[in-house]
This record gives sequence, structure tokens and C-alpha cells, in this order.
Amino acid sequence: MATRERNNVETGNSVLGEDGVVEGSCRFEVQIMTECGLTAQQLDIVYAAGQALMPLGTLYGLHRAGVGLGIIPGALFDLYGPVGTSLYGAAFSVVGNLGLALMLRRGSVAIFQAGLFTNITEAPPKMQGVVTGIVSAGYGLSAAFVTLLFSFFKEDLELYFNGTAFLFSVTGLLAACVLPLLRSGSRAAAYGRLDHKDEAARRSPPPTSYGRQEQDDAPDSPTPVSSTLTLSRREILCRADFWLCLLPFVLVQSIGSGLYIANLSLIADSLGISPDSRAVYVRTLSYCNCLGRFCSGLAMDALEPRGIYRSDHLLLSTVAAILASLALCLLQEEVIPTMLLPAIALIAAAYGSNWAIMPSYISKRFYGSHVGVMFNIHSGHLALAVLLMSYAVGGLYDAQADFQNEGSFCRGTVCWRAAFILGLGVQAAAFAVLLVLMWKVRRPSSDTRGVAPEKTCHEK
Repeated sequence: MATRERNNVETGNSVLGEDGVVEGSCRFEVQIMTECGLTAQQLDIVYAAGQALMPLGTLYGLHRAGVGLGIIPGALFDLYGPVGTSLYGAAFSVVGNLGLALMLRRGSVAIFQAGLFTNITEAPPKMQGVVTGIVSAGYGLSAAFVTLLFSFFKEDLELYFNGTAFLFSVTGLLAACVLPLLRSGSRAAAYGRLDHKDEAARRSPPPTSYGRQEQDDAPDSPTPVSSTLTLSRREILCRADFWLCLLPFVLVQSIGSGLYIANLSLIADSLGISPDSRAVYVRTLSYCNCLGRFCSGLAMDALEPRGIYRSDHLLLSTVAAILASLALCLLQEEVIPTMLLPAIALIAAAYGSNWAIMPSYISKRFYGSHVGVMFNIHSGHLALAVLLMSYAVGGLYDAQADFQNEGSFCRGTVCWRAAFILGLGVQAAAFAVLLVLMWKVRRPSSDTRGVAPEKTCHEK
């Protein structure tokens, strides 16, 4: 690959950044494969590396890949709130715009997380799901926005990458300046393990942090506790209900991202869908992603008083994803092109809803303690899972392309059958884990004998 072409791909990968914006890469992946001479597996590694927040030293093997820094904004927010997180994002945006495009992703992710965590903090207890859904829904529209920008720059990859790099960095700087100002007039909130007792004595009603609630409004909380209870990072990480949420979240999202989103254009190309129609698929994915985030947030608040826990919504979204994958696995080859759009719409809605459910669940379940760090532990594990899934899916596609012996591209539904079956199996495993989580979150509240709450590592 020529140095200029490799630099363009690496710059684009840096600009695309994390989950939401990187969805837009499915709009022009065929062009990248053609112009840069990549295989599907190599292209999927580029996509996955963007999610993992890893610097690309080379497209072949990621020989100089480093550890992602995605957890830092969450830790900064827990310690210093939106001001520190926004300044961190602004600093990386400036550095990225000065030539180190790799840093743009750090800034954009920090700005988004500052806005997300601030809204979770400030949300009234009974509207936490709605607020989380609204904020994350904006992120879900990014693929449609990227598609619009790609058309605006006349589908010129180099012009697109450079133009969006400048646009995103300016947006990050503006957000870094505006977020602290918007929050300065609102009520104070606690970060980490701060005690509210003194503050509560001076205020009426007492403040709410990270959506903390009394037990009557918090069915996901393990035991009746005061609204001031906090947990340490170690206590949270030693709880089974934390990992029972993380594992299925990572499994389901890795299929949505590493299989369907990362390869949407390639799937459409294999099924004979015209290039002009592929933009419709990308926009549909983005709109359904956004709608899933908003509707799941609304549903969490509306159904929680009726006994539907926040963690139950992960189960519902997983069922939706399983139905879509099952259809793609079992339907006849001539029907697949027609059914691809509704299947992608259902998968995108499930994928988006999980990004609203996960932060709301961990905030509610663990009393608002260290939401920033716990959110990034989930997304960090997901990044690694997407890297593995993308590598596997790309290898399956390339194997079929080699079998057909018609170049780098593969034609027909057979190119993706094995990948669809793999995705269905992973989603089924996630469903099984979620059944255990559903039992786990109900067990304390349904026990009327006063059984002690689950012990953590600290208590043991």
C-alpha cells in the first residue's frame, strides 16, 4: 500500500473515533478496499482499531498498537466532573488539529462522555432513562451525518477525512467551552464517593446524584439502603451482577458492530444491492440506532414501576437481535436481499438501545458510584471483542472470496452465511447469561425473609 493511501486510511480511522461515528465507515468501505488494496479482514481490523482507541502503526497486524485510553475520561469525570473532562477533550482536540489526527478521537470521546455523564447526574430519578436515551440518541445519528458529509465532499476520501478532522475538532472545542458554562447554573452533584450528609442538611429537598433513588423507586437496587450509599470501585467489580451485565452487553454489541455495522456495505455488495441504494441502508441503520436509544430510555422509566427492571430491557433487545440473525440464517438466498433492510433496522435498534440501557443500569444498580469508570470498562471490553469478531468475520469472508477466485470481493449470500451463524450463536450465549441476570436482580427484592445482601470482595 502506498504511504499516502495508508496515511489517509489511518487518518480516517482516527477521525472516525469510537462507536457512533465509526458506523459511518460502512458507507465507504468498498472504496477503501478498492483504492488501498485491502482484504476484508484487514479492513475490519482498521474498523475495530478505531473502536478500541488503538493507534495504528501499520494496517498489517497492528504491530505498534497501544492500549486504549478510553477509561481516562470516565475517571476524570468521577473525580472532577464535566469541567475536567471537557478540558481534557479540548486539549486532545487541539493537538489533533495540529497534525496528530490520532488524538482527535480522544477529544471527541471525552466531550461526548462529559455530556452523557453530566445528564445522568442531573436527571430527575424518574426521568433518568429518558434523559440517557435522548443524549445517546444524538450519538446514534452520527452515521447518517457522516454519510451526508461524505456526499458533501463528493465522495473524495482524502478531502472527506481532512474536512471532518477539522469539523470535529472545532466542535470538540466549542463543547469544551459550553458544557461547563451550562452546568454552572445547575445544582451541584457529587462525583465518586463524596458524602452528602452535610450538603443534605442545608438543602430541601436533598440533592440526587447519578440518579440515586430510594428503594421504592429502584427495583434494580440489591437491598433497601439510604440514598447516600456509595460503593467503591473494588466493591462494584467484585459483584456478580456487574459482570452479568457486562458479558451479554459485550457479546451482543460485538455482533452488531463487528459483523453488521462494520460490513454493511460489503454485505450489500455481495447481495447485488446497487451503490446508490447502500446510502439508504446506512441512513436506516443510523435512524434506527437513534430511535432504539430514545425508545429504550423512555421504556425504562415507563415500565420500571410495572415490574420491568432496567436489566430486562437488555434481554428484550437481545431477543430482537436474535430474531434478525435467525432470519438471515434460515431464509432462502433469493429472499435475503429483500429482508436485509428490515433485519439491519432491527439489529440497529437493538444495538442502539443497549447503549442507553447499560449506563442507566449501572447508575441505578450501583447507587451512582463511579459511573464514568464503569461505563468505560464496558466499552473497553467491547472494543476488544469487536476486534476479535471483526478479525473472525473478515477471515470468513476472505475465505469465500478465495474459494470463488474472483479477486478480493465475494458474491452471493454464501459469503456471509457462516458469519450470520456465528453471530446467532454469540447472541444466544448472551441470552443465556441475561436469564441469569434477570434471576439475580430479582432475588434480593423477592426475598421476604430479610436475607443479607450479596457479599462483595471487600466484605469477604
